[in-house]
Amino acid sequence: MNRRLVLTSLLLASFLLVSSIALAPYFSANVVRAQQDQDQQQDQGQDQQQDQQQDQQQDQGQQQDQQQDQQQDQGQGQGKVKHVTLIASEKEVEVAPDNALHPGGITYNAYTFNGTIPAPVISINQGDTLNITLKNEGKTIHSLDFHAGYGPGKALSGSVKPGESKTWSLTGEFPGVFIYHCGADGLNGIWEHISNGMYGGIVVHPTNEEKAKEFYVVFSELYNNADKGPFVGTNGSAGSFDIGKFITKNPDLVMTNGMAHKYVPAVGEVNKLELNKNAELFKVKPGELTRWYIVNAGPNDGVSFHFISGMITVKDGTNQANNGLGTQDINDETWWIPPAAGSVIESTFPDPGVYVGVDHAMADVVKGGAFAVVAMENSTATDHPTGTCVAPAGSESVVCEEGAGDSAAAAATSEDTQTGSEEDNQTGSEEDTQTGSESEG
Repeated sequence: MNRRLVLTSLLLASFLLVSSIALAPYFSANVVRAQQDQDQQQDQGQDQQQDQQQDQQQDQGQQQDQQQDQQQDQGQGQGKVKHVTLIASEKEVEVAPDNALHPGGITYNAYTFNGTIPAPVISINQGDTLNITLKNEGKTIHSLDFHAGYGPGKALSGSVKPGESKTWSLTGEFPGVFIYHCGADGLNGIWEHISNGMYGGIVVHPTNEEKAKEFYVVFSELYNNADKGPFVGTNGSAGSFDIGKFITKNPDLVMTNGMAHKYVPAVGEVNKLELNKNAELFKVKPGELTRWYIVNAGPNDGVSFHFISGMITVKDGTNQANNGLGTQDINDETWWIPPAAGSVIESTFPDPGVYVGVDHAMADVVKGGAFAVVAMENSTATDHPTGTCVAPAGSESVVCEEGAGDSAAAAATSEDTQTGSEEDNQTGSEEDTQTGSESEG
């Protein structure tokens, strides 16, 4: 009995041993295969997770790119559409007051935009589109060159014959202050047209501009065939362009906003020399940030700009992000502005009193290149001399609505809903409105 159980147990153990040896490859293969399947599933899961993470990162990157694009569009190109009309004509204007230097005053047969020297200052925001209409109501061919325009079809109007008009567009791509001027008939005669007064400034406000009290001042030269020199003048005759004086770079006058010593009542304390009994003065508050858009129309000489008793910070060009002005010089004394250029100059006048902005070439001061600034506590935000205020950033109008003589100019502007193009340079209609007024300048 015991022997039979022992034998049976041995036979069963042998069978199980043989079976396990025979089936071992089968089970091990299946175990390996199952482990491989599990590993593959894990790998697939990890791959899917990585793909999802990559997709999420791509989506986030695309969203960031879209946000950057939107910010860039808001900062550089998605502005408003505005319109300005400039009327070219010939006109006799006063270019020097009656004083000892210019007995009886001086008048000149000028070329003008909108009846003034300089032409009105135009103000837009960076990214705005400006539709420009040039009407020629004069007797000769005129044109426009906007230095703020980027590309021939945006900067240049092309020649406009008497009685005709053209419209074209530019976008304020780069912030700063830029000159615009007549280009005559495809540069033929441009020297005379600029010398005769056909120039102005356009301000492109950057997107990150700091608030300040702003002023517009244009320096320029005049070459007058009727002017016999200091203390003699023209004996009452209205002169015209003198190409001989122009070629030899010998201007009779250096003007600020169209007149010699326009903003200088007198010089001298002990021996006083009266220069302009009707002079308007620039007024600021002590310690107030002021911003000066200084344009040098030339056409030949540079301006060595300086504030007597003050310091200047010059902002030319743009910053790397192209959303603000570039800083070239901080708290310096004098800055060189070449012909046909503009500089944005910021200054704070620390104490009450009189400061003087000058072209520090002394011959140019004698010829009229200076203006007086008074720092006084009761200065206001709107007490600019006529024609010198600038429409601030964000303004609906392209010209300043503040101060005497500016309301009529502001009423003459309109905002268009369509952008012109180079192909739109065709004769305009009489429904266009004029920007600026003859009382400015």
